[in-house]
Amino acid sequence: MMLSMNEIHLKIRAEYRQIQEEYENAKKNAEELMYASFPRIEEIDNEISALAIESAKRVLEEEITPEEAAEGMQEKARVLREEKNQIIKTNNIEEFKISYKCENCSDTGFSKDGKKCGCYIKKIQSMLTLPGEKGENAILKKCNFENFNLDYYSKEIDAEIGISPRDIMRAVLANCKKFSNGFSGENSGNILLCGPSGLGKTHIAASIANEVMAKGYLVIYKSSYKLFQFLEDYKFGRVDRNIYSVVYDAIYDADLLVVDDFGTEFITSYTQSVLFDLLSTRIASDKSTVISTNLTLDNILDIYQERVMSRLKNEFNVLRFAGEDVRALKNK
Repeated sequence: MMLSMNEIHLKIRAEYRQIQEEYENAKKNAEELMYASFPRIEEIDNEISALAIESAKRVLEEEITPEEAAEGMQEKARVLREEKNQIIKTNNIEEFKISYKCENCSDTGFSKDGKKCGCYIKKIQSMLTLPGEKGENAILKKCNFENFNLDYYSKEIDAEIGISPRDIMRAVLANCKKFSNGFSGENSGNILLCGPSGLGKTHIAASIANEVMAKGYLVIYKSSYKLFQFLEDYKFGRVDRNIYSVVYDAIYDADLLVVDDFGTEFITSYTQSVLFDLLSTRIASDKSTVISTNLTLDNILDIYQERVMSRLKNEFNVLRFAGEDVRALKNK
């Protein structure tokens, strides 16, 4: 059974606590081994701790000021640390170092500014799965701005538009990086990625999702087909609302919703209605949405109601992709 959002947070924080406990135990074991081999190091560590306790006691008893305590302790501690470092250097002792899975937060789940780390957000996202999905999306694991290769786009100037596909895509990439870097959770705008199949829209959409997640914002990334199938199933009771209400709410409330391959969903009167409702609700709440589609704006107007088209034209920054099918070029 799917957990509530509160239960998800509790589970994730428990995981981080367990990781920290494992690190502490490993550090303690390494320390005990070092102390057993070099007792003087243990004596030094105990003396440094005793210095801090004694200084704090004298400040509380108003024998000395905090400034005097700090000054007196620092010099004594410095001498002791130098002795310890000399023992370590002389005996080639390898000090215990933790190999963190996430260097950004040291596997605590929170960065130095107190915000949720990207690894924390990924854990949330991996639990907000639709029926049939399992864990983190494979596309998100492999796509980022760094491995988006502009070399697949021609440098030749297109005579009709006076610019090369590579320059168009360089501008698209710059716009998407700017959106991701400046993302603040509110009033960050919306993006519509348009263009024929195989030009890298999914790659860019996933890259945006990863960058925004890394900043500690909740991102929901779903294919359009699965997203609207789920919303329709949820509406008509074909999935258990008690289980999936947390996913449904996150689709509307997430800081960023990324809808990939828009236009592949089965179009019904309900799809038309829920799409407009979803866009309108997120826009009214200043929640950002990124949509990728093989459709042109004219195609969208042919398929969807004019009010949907109006939302996309007026509320989204439309970025048009250009070039040849990158997938085909890679397979040559």
